Amino acid sequence: MVAILPALCVRRLVTKHILLNCADSPGCTAHFPGHAVGMTLGALLGGGFVLGMVLVVDVLIPWQEGRPLHRWLGMTTLVPAPFAIAQVAGWI
Repeated sequence: MVAILPALCVRRLVTKHILLNCADSPGCTAHFPGHAVGMTLGALLGGGFVLGMVLVVDVLIPWQEGRPLHRWLGMTTLVPAPFAIAQVAGWI
């Protein structure tokens, strides 16, 4: 569930900021909204936290206990699952 915050920040940055109409001018003068810095920090810090959790839970702990890593690393694909489910269901 922690992965939803960085995913929301990245989605907001991509949909609101990258799609600005800058195609007709060589020097884009479109202004980013004031919360662009907050969204960028949320994406970077939240993503770093999620990657750190994945590293500790899916790599370091199983490695220390002598368990095979391939099962644990395969389960990391489920990290963005709550965001994808909420997106499809229309909750966010």
